[in-house]
Amino acid sequence: MKEEFDIDDVWVPHEIHPETPAEGRPITELFSQWDVDHVLTVCRQRGDPYGIRFGERPWLSNSRLALEAAEFARVKGCYQPLHNALFKAYFSDGEDIGDMATLLKLASNNGLSANELETALDEGRYSIQVTKGSEEAKKLGVTAVPSFFIEDLPVITGAVHEDTFRKALHSVAK
Repeated sequence: MKEEFDIDDVWVPHEIHPETPAEGRPITELFSQWDVDHVLTVCRQRGDPYGIRFGERPWLSNSRLALEAAEFARVKGCYQPLHNALFKAYFSDGEDIGDMATLLKLASNNGLSANELETALDEGRYSIQVTKGSEEAKKLGVTAVPSFFIEDLPVITGAVHEDTFRKALHSVAK
């Protein structure tokens, strides 16, 4: 089993808003309601053809524990199921992924021991991996998630149309 974070991994842990209090905060403390509504409309339009549903996002969770939980899952060989569950819980179902009970439920529902996860989170066992991921992401100029890097092309950020990826990949293939 993999014991620590490797920058060559597909998904790198990164806190976009590390200043968010542990209990979270209203998203309108960071963005205007118009901006929130606009981004949500775009995400819904882009996610709909793929069956991805974006729910209302009035609350910004502190993602630190969720990122640490994902690193725990990586070591246990269950990264992708938990990662998918975290995204669905937060973006589709409006759950608070900064809440320990939510994280333990998602872990248990995705093949992980809730007790082991709680101990790991209480001990901060995966904190350094998240810190290293955020440091590397900042060096690369990541300002939003997801961010995709393809060879020497500009970073692709956010819920973009699949044609953006096609064009990027075709330009690299030439």
